[in-house]
Amino acid sequence: MRALTLRWRLLGVALGLILVALASTIVILGVLLDRYLMTQARQELEFYGASVAQLQLKEYREASPALPSGFTLRLILEGSQEQISLGEAFREPTEPIVPLIQPDDPRIGQTLVLPSTDGTIEWLALPLTDVQGEATLVVALPLRQLNATVNQVLVFSSAIAALVLISCAVLGWYLIRRTFRPLTRIEDTAAAIAAGDLTQRVDVPDSEDEVASLSRSLNAMLSRIEHSFAAREANEEQMRRFIADASHELRTPLAAVSGYAELYRHGGLPSQDAVAGAMARIEDESHRMRALVEDLLTLARLDEDRPLELQTVDLAVLAAEAAQDAQTIAPDRVVTVRGIAGPLGPTELVADERQLRQVVTNLVTNARIHTPSSAPIEILVGPGEAGRVVLEVRDHGPGIPSADRPRVFERFYRADRARSRGGGAGSGLGLAIVDAIVAAHSGSVRVEDTPGGGATFIVDLPAH
Repeated sequence: MRALTLRWRLLGVALGLILVALASTIVILGVLLDRYLMTQARQELEFYGASVAQLQLKEYREASPALPSGFTLRLILEGSQEQISLGEAFREPTEPIVPLIQPDDPRIGQTLVLPSTDGTIEWLALPLTDVQGEATLVVALPLRQLNATVNQVLVFSSAIAALVLISCAVLGWYLIRRTFRPLTRIEDTAAAIAAGDLTQRVDVPDSEDEVASLSRSLNAMLSRIEHSFAAREANEEQMRRFIADASHELRTPLAAVSGYAELYRHGGLPSQDAVAGAMARIEDESHRMRALVEDLLTLARLDEDRPLELQTVDLAVLAAEAAQDAQTIAPDRVVTVRGIAGPLGPTELVADERQLRQVVTNLVTNARIHTPSSAPIEILVGPGEAGRVVLEVRDHGPGIPSADRPRVFERFYRADRARSRGGGAGSGLGLAIVDAIVAAHSGSVRVEDTPGGGATFIVDLPAH
């Protein structure tokens, strides 16, 4: 049956069980009917045999006792080797082969099954003694009609069983097809998914059976698979773009270093000042490459989901130190630190101090290099909603266009070049690092407009 489909297997098993049940019923019915009819035949023999046994021997000789036409009666005198027929079964072409049973034979009073003279049927016989004990009377009844009745019942029962089996086969095939219809739809959906269409879903039936539960589970699994494939494709696309952007970013400083080195090798730097200028350019490009590589390594470590080194950190202290560093780099820049809803005070949270310091530094650096030197920078720190702290870095530069805001946290993405007037464009990784660190701390970061012009980066972090 392994070569058959599940529908045919179920139908075959069901019909097999029905066939066994019907066959068992027919056999049991035949056995019970045969026993019942044999019991009836024995009772008839005992009834008529008892009435005949009450006659005396001379009465047998004078006139045969009256018996129903279906019985055979034989008389065996004591010590005789002959049988006297006192009556034969009417319309029965055969006769029973009756043994010579003497009055003292142990078989007296017991029913016997005797063969016929032609071997076609059997006879049920009852040997008895007369009242004087001088002769044996054998009353016999043919079993032809009994066997015919049993056989006829078996034939009718078999015909009815065949009709029942055929009806069950037709009805069972219809019900199995109807029951398997949801599974057929699941099979078709699976085939479509295997062909590449991950948007397919299984129709959930209205019932609350196993098929409905399976359909819901498959739909949930398919949604996860589709999401996983979409995420994988997005990650692959992002990785390809990341590699292309990194290669492009590294190509420019490498070309500059290679160009100055080749110029020096060919004697293109005739004076000591020219050599010093070339070395300064090589050093600047090396620093740029080192910063880019460090940013890439930072993102790689964040992507690996390394455990955070958690400790209690005062966000106000980190903001003040970042402001001091910015003023050291750009002394003419106005950088202020204040509280969000009042005076600046301790704003503690449990976080990785090194990574959180990089968040503040990157945001302040982003505001410094993308805005004019005359534009002030504000750092606001304070408690947010229950159990959270907020950091805001505001600049008063040209701002970020609305179309660019959803992508400012992507790797190697640069917004409008108008935000590069304050010191040149960066690598495009600073805000991506900020987003990754904030996400690792279960926080969120977004960008909004600064009242009066500019951009405000808002970091929302849980205190614990």
